[in-house]
Amino acid sequence: MTNQDNKPNPTTIFDYLPMGDIDTDAIQEDVKQQFKRKFPKKFFKLAEYSESKAEVGYVINLDGRPLKTPLKSILLLPTEQLAKAICNEWNNLGEFINPDHLPLTKTANSAIEKTAPNKAHIVEEMVRFGETDLLFYQQDNPAKLLELQEQHWNSIIHWAENEWQVKYKITYGISHVTQDVKILEQYSSIISAMSAHQLSALYLLTTSCGSLLIALAYNAKIISKEGVNKAAFVDEDWQVSQWGEDDEGKEIRTFKLDEIGSFCDYLDLLKS
Repeated sequence: MTNQDNKPNPTTIFDYLPMGDIDTDAIQEDVKQQFKRKFPKKFFKLAEYSESKAEVGYVINLDGRPLKTPLKSILLLPTEQLAKAICNEWNNLGEFINPDHLPLTKTANSAIEKTAPNKAHIVEEMVRFGETDLLFYQQDNPAKLLELQEQHWNSIIHWAENEWQVKYKITYGISHVTQDVKILEQYSSIISAMSAHQLSALYLLTTSCGSLLIALAYNAKIISKEGVNKAAFVDEDWQVSQWGEDDEGKEIRTFKLDEIGSFCDYLDLLKS
């Protein structure tokens, strides 16, 4: 759809762009293909934000016209900090509208179009994800890997156990362990209380890290963004220390780190 000047209409521009959820199984192929993709040209001069006149929150305007989600909802944002950051994303675009340069916008789209209408389902999915958390499945050798797990995983586990008065079951291997139902109830209570925007960013951070506990620890400011990266890449870091890393592996790692960073930033920008 175009306007009379044959320029893309900002109310429909995200028809051309992905929503923002990441498929962790497809990251490698996505990295390979990203330079082959064709993007629409930038069609506006200035992105600005303002308080919404219809609802509580902030809206984004591209040359005075409201930016909408793929399903044509107004991109309504809960905090001024987030609105300002999304404006910066759009104003910092080059000649083309590359969705990889709009990570906060994609997460906001997901919050509005996917998370808000399906909140109960997403809470259930995250609880199930949390039951088989990456941090519960450790290795008892070699010594260097044990050291990394102790430093970056067990510190998070100890925090959660003290915070919620629970005890996690840790296994050394890949055999499934069933966690106490009290733990799952605690997850459900915490996650259900979150807004759609919080839940969307937390879900994406969880799936990207492979760990709900890592995501919850970051949201609670128990670990830093660097701490998230260290915890998410314990296995990879040990492997790199043994055998090194090739160019493709570095490229994939950079892609994942950028994704993780954007989800952490989104959670931070929701804290007004």
